[in-house]
Amino acid sequence: MNIKEAERRTGVSKRNIRFYEQKGLLRPARNQENDYRDYSSEDIQKLKYIRALRMVDLPLEEIQKILTGDLALKSAMEAQETRLREKIKDAQTAIRFCRAMQTEADIDAVLCQMDQPDNLRHLFTQWRKDYQAMSKALGKASFTFTPDNAVTSPREFTDALLAFADKNKLDITITREGMYPEFILEGIDYTAERLYTHVSRIPTAVIRCTAKHPETLEPDMPRRKKVILKFLHDFWLLLAGLAVFAIVILPGRTAFFSTWEGMVSLLVLLVLAGIGLFRFLLFFFNNKDS
Repeated sequence: MNIKEAERRTGVSKRNIRFYEQKGLLRPARNQENDYRDYSSEDIQKLKYIRALRMVDLPLEEIQKILTGDLALKSAMEAQETRLREKIKDAQTAIRFCRAMQTEADIDAVLCQMDQPDNLRHLFTQWRKDYQAMSKALGKASFTFTPDNAVTSPREFTDALLAFADKNKLDITITREGMYPEFILEGIDYTAERLYTHVSRIPTAVIRCTAKHPETLEPDMPRRKKVILKFLHDFWLLLAGLAVFAIVILPGRTAFFSTWEGMVSLLVLLVLAGIGLFRFLLFFFNNKDS
């Protein structure tokens, strides 16, 4: 049956069905006549199973292990129940402080309560876990490393990738050679490019690897939350710099920055900060040399 019929029978949207296929949870056969996906009864049952497990908020990684038989359903459900109970405690703690802030005039007293170790453990727990998961995903989505040679030919590019995988004990398969090669690293499809930066004024080759489908690596969470976490992950250095500038530099020089010379100086500082951040993200973000 086609994807429209699979959607009708399972209640899983076509978009989610394709997403589960990208994640490797589902591998429907292809119709030999038109090369369209042909969903079997087994695929339908698997989609229903996935839907039920997602409705109890089970992570996709664990769903995949259940489907492959690497994780027992009973164990997974027990662990998920524990996590959900912990989430309830986190939510109850946050609700309690929402009520306290409605009635408590002394904000210092509220903060003092929040700073208690048991309360801190529950406040922002999920955001911290989600940020860690997003950081891990972004670390896989794009990374750089410095090869041992200049990489001036497709053969040297292949050798550099193979040497990197061997050094880090990773499984790699080169699917297309060239100066923009494609390869599979630990089951993830990547493309690569050679860039040049300067180290002590010496041109140095840097290999930048980018996942072809980075969205499949991202944790399962609301889109708005993903955007916020990506922004915090990529621009925390700039945000920290702006905070220092606002706290340390700006207060004593408000008059200067209100003049045209001050505005130009501020613009130059922002441009330099932007260039520095761009170079950091391009050449040094998630560098695998160390």
